Amino acid sequence: MRARGTGVRRLELRAFGAPEVIRLVDDEAPPEPGPGEVRVRVEASSLAFTDTLIRRNLYPVLKLRLPLTPGYDFIGRIDSVGPGVARWRVGDRVADLIQTGGNTTHLVRPAATLVAVPQRLDATRAEPLVLSYLTAHQALFREAEAKRGDQVLVYGATGAVGMAALDLCRAFGLPAVGVASARRERIVNGLGAAFVAYDEPDSAGKLDRLARERKGFRVIIDAARGEALSSVTSRLAPDGRLVVLGFSAPFRDARRNGRQQPGLMARLGFAFDFLRIKWLASRPGTSRRISFYDIVQRRVRRPDDFRDDLTTLFGLLEDGRISPRVQTVFRLDEAVEAHRLIESGRVVGRLVLDLASPIGDGGGGVAYPRAESRKTAATALRDAVRG
Repeated sequence: MRARGTGVRRLELRAFGAPEVIRLVDDEAPPEPGPGEVRVRVEASSLAFTDTLIRRNLYPVLKLRLPLTPGYDFIGRIDSVGPGVARWRVGDRVADLIQTGGNTTHLVRPAATLVAVPQRLDATRAEPLVLSYLTAHQALFREAEAKRGDQVLVYGATGAVGMAALDLCRAFGLPAVGVASARRERIVNGLGAAFVAYDEPDSAGKLDRLARERKGFRVIIDAARGEALSSVTSRLAPDGRLVVLGFSAPFRDARRNGRQQPGLMARLGFAFDFLRIKWLASRPGTSRRISFYDIVQRRVRRPDDFRDDLTTLFGLLEDGRISPRVQTVFRLDEAVEAHRLIESGRVVGRLVLDLASPIGDGGGGVAYPRAESRKTAATALRDAVRG
């Protein structure tokens, strides 16, 4: 363990690859904000499946250059304000989605991109809203235009976005069916959703029957892409909408076969699937039926929606209407272990990186298990999964 520095502590990638490429580095001094910028002392940042794809340079919509600091988003408190900034003050709490750069104790951001975070929200509890919940919220209500009573089918139901989608369905009165591994039935049911196991016999037949009983699903959220596209779209209602937002199934299948990531043919397969969906989403005849959701591109097109929707989610959390599931909170020096855990497929919901607790401090938030308590947490999780 290196001596604790007085400047910035952050994670860095100098090569792409396995979790072990992550390095903990010290910078001598925090960066200074320029005109129109603020500096943020980060409290919490992402440890998500997306971050592992970036670490392996497998994220299909982002061109990456090394070295880089991972971290798709952050929540923190402003500790310095640059010239010309009128909206923010030192001490304000803010959030932003930045794709890379969030896994650091300090960072500088344009003041105009930040979203206010209520002062009383716990950062590690609120962090999943920035990427996971915002993705689910916009997929449901912006892309698919879901309304109370609409039937919803969610693939990848116990991943970060899938669980967020089911939580939001429960909050807004949307009857939902979740598709996940058989061992996670109790978790899906606990979110108020019906359940179908993708790894049990006749799972496709069960989904077809549920679709017929409901006269089709008004909304399908697909974070897995484990089934043929034609099979998925056949379960849509006549006015239904499929929103594709992830490709976790090839990685799940690779783990099952003892590999850390999909082989070449599997990667080419989901690249082709990705391009096909993008093409279908652009065609006049199918664009209202199929869309590929990209949180960053949508923000570029509709920045006000990003701010409004994230603000709405913070309000829902304050009011107790949603409840993000954070499995474990990790410190900076535990990031390698966190990435290994994500790639093992044993995460239900989300992990969060805690930047507020000093390295080596056994404290931290009391709401979630810290990494040093993971044996107890993992035992409890296995019991819940097995039901």
